[in-house]
This record gives sequence, C-alpha cells and structure tokens, in this order.
Amino acid sequence: MRYIKTNYYGTKDNILKYVMAFMFLGSILGSTFFCFISNDSIKKLDLFINNIDNNMSIINFIEVALKDIKYIIFIWFLAFIYLGELFIYLIVFCKGFFISFTNCIFFGKYYFNLLNIDYFYYILENSINIILIFCICYQAIKYCRNRTKNTQIDTKKYIKTLIICIIINISLLILFYYV
Repeated sequence: MRYIKTNYYGTKDNILKYVMAFMFLGSILGSTFFCFISNDSIKKLDLFINNIDNNMSIINFIEVALKDIKYIIFIWFLAFIYLGELFIYLIVFCKGFFISFTNCIFFGKYYFNLLNIDYFYYILENSINIILIFCICYQAIKYCRNRTKNTQIDTKKYIKTLIICIIINISLLILFYYV
C-alpha cells in the first residue's frame, strides 16, 4: 500500500484519482441503470446468460478472456494520439459501467445463490483486471501528458508496463482455465 501511495497517489497531477473517479462514476451509473430496466429485459438477459453458459467452449472461453488484453493494448495505443486522454477516461468509465451492471444482474437475479466457484472467479478476474486497467491508464495518461509537454518520455517503462499487464492477464487466463 505504501508503494502505491508514494509512486502513484502522491503525485501533483493526481491522474490515478481521476481514473478512480471515472471508474466509480461508471459503476454508480451502471448500478442505477439496472434499477430502471424492465422485467422483460432482465428475462432476456437471463436467457442470454444461460445460453452462454450452455454453449461455452474452449474457443469462446479464450475469446472472452482475451477481451481484457484487447482493452489493455487499446488503452496503450491511445497514449500516442492527441485525444487519447479523453478516450482513456471514456473507456474507464464504460468498464466501470459494465462491471457494475453485470454484478447487479448476478445479485439482482440470483440473490446470492450464484456464490459458487464460478462467481468467485468472475469477481477475482474483474478485480485484478481493474487494477491492471488502473495501472495501464495511469501510465498511458502520464505518457500522453508528457508527450504533449515535450518533456522527457520514458518509453521503456511504458512498454514494460504493457508487457507486465499482458503477462498477468495471460497468467490469469491459464489459471482460470486449468482450475
């Protein structure tokens, strides 16, 4: 915790605070959006979720698991464009919305009956991916701001952050597939 405070939270620019705030706002909006959904839409979502569970194959599993790697790589590339910072905040907001909305679907529909090992893996995977997204967003926004200010840019550290996030995500994929 001290490492996070000294390296990320105590900076002048407060990038991590803004990223957390956008994720929090997205999660608040996702949970309130669930409250306004009609029962017919919830039934359709339930049928869709049950259909996914029944048709889950290894190819679908890998496809679903690699979506987070696509998020990380896309956020990483957004640091190279001028409006990248705006799009990074928008992606973080949407990720918070989707995670909160799916959690509300699970809790609203199944009322803690779903608290088995699959839901535990879902929560664990999303928690680790949120931390990875915070890390890559922080580095991407910092890189984007330093690039526009013409200050010294540490590209090796930025590439190393991407590689570490991808390795952690792939190890999660292997861990959850074999467990």
